Amino acid sequence: MKKFNSLLFLSFLSMNFIVAQSAKHRVISIPVERTGITLRAPWTGGMNSPQFSPCDLNQDGIQDLFVFDRVGDKVLTYINHNNSSDTTFEYAPQYEELFPADLSQWALIRDYNMDGIPDIFARANGGVRVFKGSLENNHLRFDSVSPLLLYNYNNQYDVNIWVNVDDIPVFTDVNRDGDIDVLTYGIFGAAVEYYENQTMEHLGDPHYDVDSLKFIDATMCWGNFTENALTNGINLNETCKGGGGQAPPQDGGERHSGSTLYNFDADNDHDVDLLIGDVSFNNIVFVQNCGDSSYANVCYWDSTFPSCDVPIIQPVFPAAYGIDADNDGMEDLLIAPDARAGGEDVNNVMYYRNTGNTSCQFQFQNDSFLVHHSLDFGTDSKAVFFDFNGDGLMDIVAGNFGYFRPFLTYKSALAVYLNIGTPTSPRFRMWTDDYNHFSNFGLIGMHPAFGDLDGDGKADMLIGDSNGFLQFLKNTGTTQANFPSMTTPQYFGIDVGQYSAPLIYDVNGDSLNDLIVGKKDGKISYYWNFGTKATPQFSQDSVNSFFGNINVNLPGYVEGYTCPFITKDSSGNMLLFTGSFRGNIFEYLVDANNLRSGGFQLIDSNLLQHSVGSKSTFSMTDLNQDGKMEYLIGNSRGGLMLYSDSVWDPEAAPVAVNKTLPDNIRFRVFPNPANDYIECDLSGRDLQHPQLQLFNMLGENIQSSYTISTKSLRIHISSLSKGLYFIQLQSGEKTYSGKILIQH
Repeated sequence: MKKFNSLLFLSFLSMNFIVAQSAKHRVISIPVERTGITLRAPWTGGMNSPQFSPCDLNQDGIQDLFVFDRVGDKVLTYINHNNSSDTTFEYAPQYEELFPADLSQWALIRDYNMDGIPDIFARANGGVRVFKGSLENNHLRFDSVSPLLLYNYNNQYDVNIWVNVDDIPVFTDVNRDGDIDVLTYGIFGAAVEYYENQTMEHLGDPHYDVDSLKFIDATMCWGNFTENALTNGINLNETCKGGGGQAPPQDGGERHSGSTLYNFDADNDHDVDLLIGDVSFNNIVFVQNCGDSSYANVCYWDSTFPSCDVPIIQPVFPAAYGIDADNDGMEDLLIAPDARAGGEDVNNVMYYRNTGNTSCQFQFQNDSFLVHHSLDFGTDSKAVFFDFNGDGLMDIVAGNFGYFRPFLTYKSALAVYLNIGTPTSPRFRMWTDDYNHFSNFGLIGMHPAFGDLDGDGKADMLIGDSNGFLQFLKNTGTTQANFPSMTTPQYFGIDVGQYSAPLIYDVNGDSLNDLIVGKKDGKISYYWNFGTKATPQFSQDSVNSFFGNINVNLPGYVEGYTCPFITKDSSGNMLLFTGSFRGNIFEYLVDANNLRSGGFQLIDSNLLQHSVGSKSTFSMTDLNQDGKMEYLIGNSRGGLMLYSDSVWDPEAAPVAVNKTLPDNIRFRVFPNPANDYIECDLSGRDLQHPQLQLFNMLGENIQSSYTISTKSLRIHISSLSKGLYFIQLQSGEKTYSGKILIQH
């Protein structure tokens, strides 16, 4: 064994440049006001296609809220304070990293083994996978118990339970025997198929224990109905074809792809009724089961549900979810889009309260459950820090791809939130949500950037757009910036392809501001200014379209969505940061010798070490003048997230020490609390060129010696002060994080 000092693992990026990455911490407490209201949860990152499940996150016996957003595959978590007002759910990001990092498209919380601990049913390629929940140090953890749910076909072989990528199935006890069954549309999407869990049918048989999750195909036409091939109308009295009742009926024809199912008992007769949403329609269809729990037979349907109150109408692909929103013991109804893209993106969560009265069970309350207390700019937020009113405090200017409008159109605008706080205590207030009515420009994908391009000492504005052009707007203000009109559309004819994300910065040090432009293809274009301060010049001949050889695309993908930001560190080294389609923030060291060709060295491929969702954008500043940076992140869900090098909100730190990872490796840190030493490993797996860093609550890198072996690291902490510390371990290409409490 060898002893190493942690500083030896810091990257030597040039002869005199050492970079030490500090931990990044969520900031959720900076106040934001909008239309006279202080938002309760401004920094969630927004919601576009959220899926809701009750889930006891903190094990206090009260059902909290798990939200999975199909747009960006992002988990959000809320603690339930057990009251009846809309303040009962409080955003609690510390629980988000308890959940597997590779959830995709849909994820629902159910308790399949009836142990009182939430489990996860989630999308797998071609079907469903299941994670079993357990408690470790009274915190949730999840382990894969079924990578693909199977059923036994005709007593011959096992086949995966098919679920279309755009569908959401039902996981409930259909036949009321005490185990979780499955209802889902089949591969042709006309009839609902019923897969019956066999646990209770084989009590005492070890081959059918509760974790075996063995199913049979009980019927391919549950409820004896189909959906019409061209509409979302219902055909009653359908029967299965072809012996044994196993083949689905064909009368409905092959239907459109994409349906969501929600089960409830509408008439208190102890069987399953359904609400059905469809990808091509804006309503929800109710189907009533007039059979019973052992034999379903749909006898009635309604396309205006609830017909006794405000019917459910959402422009694109509504889906229904059940939670007890007011803590009265009855499951209320939430409606949200299930679209992967192109759905209502602001007032997009309809809340129907369960009255308990079967004559009108659900009554409409509002169309913005939870989302009305978050910053949300529709789809694809693109925000930057900029001192708009010249008071020395950094404000926020947020563009977007757009706000959803009828007929699948979008309206893009610029919002301005002024910092009305103090130099050490920021506070933001909405000044406008459509600055100077820029939405009338008809641009889509407005991405703002600020810098002096005409030599008058005032920061001008560039707006990138989805077509890859740049629009120039001259600043005619004095102290406060003013951009009354679009001065030069399609500035210098620059066209980077699609989704231009501009930055104005003097890269080559000649005192002329250059243009650095991110784009959809995952690369960055650098246009050097060959004019003068008063008369800039750019052309397609003065461009490096592969700046620094940067390409943030995932292998096999053609979309990258770079969003560059450049700054200098205290040593004068120029650093380039960029967001990406995958959501990671990348950091590069800019090599002044390779500006027109050649590559930059990658410092970090995941600066924040947290999931922010897809299409991340990036801006940074020191908001409270403490010498530490704050990071403003936009994303595909349209909201904003804040991170910092310092700890603003200790309660927002992830609660998980042992984190379940996509390949079921756990980062284990023990003992916790610790006294003399800490052990770290990856579930006993071999470490690959491990690098370890330890940070205190201020985000400062703490020097500590440790002992390394093939499978673990032992950190010696006897000389460290008491308190909470954060650990980052890099093994191979992956980075793992956790926290530890030191108590001497």
